[in-house]
Amino acid sequence: MLNNNQFITESLITNLYYLRTLREYCARIQVSFQQKAEEYIKRSEKLAKRCEEIGNRLVKLSNGNIPNDVLNSGIITTKYTLPAEELTEKLFDININTEITEKELNIEPGMASDDSELATTLENINTEIIELAREFVEFATLVQDKVKNQDIFTFYYNSLNSFMIEEIRIYIFTLERLNQKLSFDPSFILDDEFWRNSFLYGVATFIRGEIDPIYQDVFNEANQFALEYQKIIKEYEEIEVTPENQQKMSIKSLELANRFKVFIENLLDKLLKKELYFISAPITKDNALTAVNYFIYNLEKYQNINIE
Repeated sequence: MLNNNQFITESLITNLYYLRTLREYCARIQVSFQQKAEEYIKRSEKLAKRCEEIGNRLVKLSNGNIPNDVLNSGIITTKYTLPAEELTEKLFDININTEITEKELNIEPGMASDDSELATTLENINTEIIELAREFVEFATLVQDKVKNQDIFTFYYNSLNSFMIEEIRIYIFTLERLNQKLSFDPSFILDDEFWRNSFLYGVATFIRGEIDPIYQDVFNEANQFALEYQKIIKEYEEIEVTPENQQKMSIKSLELANRFKVFIENLLDKLLKKELYFISAPITKDNALTAVNYFIYNLEKYQNINIE
């Protein structure tokens, strides 16, 4: 079971990562509709504003409660986050509320104490976010069905809706576990590693599909990562579960994730220097980077947990 210190730290880290992801998903939907789908644009915008409101509260609570190594891990913000947000605002004429990012960049590091009042506050926020996340899943499912039935059109692949829905369901599951104060166990760790490899496979395929075909080298490298992720997913599916095998798979996942991280960082460098063109908002690539950073962070954390 998690104690108050652990619960506070894990709740803040989980929400600062995932809430930004949820906000990005809302923005992705918001900028991908034709003007005739105004009701869907407004609904995604309202969900995004709720993410921002809760995010502001979480940043205030984070000061002095998140270790410095976490703040420097790139799971909350990266060096590309603010310029990617500003470029997205410029290109799509939307307000992303970059003030939250600026506040996140200035969170004061520290170790959470045994504060029962703060733990109760975060438990309530977790419950609030679970409700918000469920509303997003319902909305994204509606969009998915409408696109499938050719009732509306979006400027992204409909499979992305399935991708977003699945990740936010994982967010809900994670928050429910946190509110139950459940700690990590071998089964959870193995499932989490399998799912996150599957998620990064999706990231690689979307990069492959969103890059202008003129950049054949980027397409080929994204495709190679997609193939590698397909392979490692299959290995997880077929693994004989032993502590030794799980350790080997974790090391293999970490090596692949670190290489994928370098690839995405290079894409962001070139994107912000106007050397690449994607048919998606710039913040989607920064979101991909925080996603791989979050997996690396979790993999390294799991290495310090006894899974016998």
